[in-house]
Amino acid sequence: MTQRKSTLKPFDITIIVLTVGSALAYSLIMQKFELLGTVALMMGVTGTVLSAKRSIWNFLFGAVNVSLYAIIAFQTSNYGQAGLNALYYLPMQFIGWWAWSHRKDEGDKSKVKTRSMRPWQIVVAVVATAVLTLVLWFVLSRYTDAAQPLKDGFVTTVFIVGQILMTFAFWEQWFFWLAGNLLNVALWAVVMAQGEMVGGLMLIKYSMYTINSINGILIWHRGAKADKSGE
Repeated sequence: MTQRKSTLKPFDITIIVLTVGSALAYSLIMQKFELLGTVALMMGVTGTVLSAKRSIWNFLFGAVNVSLYAIIAFQTSNYGQAGLNALYYLPMQFIGWWAWSHRKDEGDKSKVKTRSMRPWQIVVAVVATAVLTLVLWFVLSRYTDAAQPLKDGFVTTVFIVGQILMTFAFWEQWFFWLAGNLLNVALWAVVMAQGEMVGGLMLIKYSMYTINSINGILIWHRGAKADKSGE
């Protein structure tokens, strides 16, 4: 009988441990514990690590994370991300679970079989991202008191597109996650600089997301090449 390999590798465990340690250190420095942000931080990082590993269980952690993050984003006037998480990400966790359960890797039923985008699909994704970013920027800056409308609009857009690509198991999704995570680092750094305790926790979260996005690109690209050669 073949022994089943562990889903989490030393790199993945290191990210989770660094997240816990950073969150605890930040709370000690600030002499305050932010429960909502800390739980969202842990659920989010664990979920995105599992996502990079192509594990279907990422959607379970994702459902908790996006629910809490919607509340946090709303409280800090990042309305685009609040709406994105509550109205889009949350239902997409269940849609993603369903889609991945019908595209399982033959070698490991807990993982999804990856695929690559065609050139025309990449063009459509990039153009859609640009157009929707401009639309959201206009709406948020004109009709709301959003703190950072352009950043909020772009992050909202790339994550919408990234989630669609993730649902259909395209490995190129990770370039969209990487772009959004990098900008989210900047967005939450501003919130932290304004004195919001949760800003620091979200900064830690998206810093870890950024590192994991690079890992996701490597793992999913290898998986796509292997799955293609096996067809």
